[in-house]
Amino acid sequence: MKYATRGFTLIEILLVVALMSIVMALVAPLGINQVEKARAQTEWLTLDRELGRLSLNAFLASEFITVNAAGKQLAWESDSGKQGVIEFEQLFFSPEQLLTINPNGIADPFEITVMQRERQRTLSLMPEIRE
Repeated sequence: MKYATRGFTLIEILLVVALMSIVMALVAPLGINQVEKARAQTEWLTLDRELGRLSLNAFLASEFITVNAAGKQLAWESDSGKQGVIEFEQLFFSPEQLLTINPNGIADPFEITVMQRERQRTLSLMPEIRE
């Protein structure tokens, strides 16, 4: 009596599932690391954009803006009383840094230091030398 061989045996299916599990266990951490790097870079660009926007607002409104960067938070307040806060997940400001943007749109001090993941980065706030 002949049996038709169709489909896969249970052992073949288990072997494929085991191999796929091993491959996923090796690849998944690399993928998660890339996602975290992308999030950190997005927050870095958000910080750069916000500080540029605050500089422009100070210039357009002819007022001083005080920026306080502490921990995972960037907070600002203008002379007219406008305030704002941004919470970051990947960026960390240590030690606490206080910036003042004058009515000409120039920040003092000229740079801000940030811990991004495990590395320290410095963002220049001078328009002619910005990245």
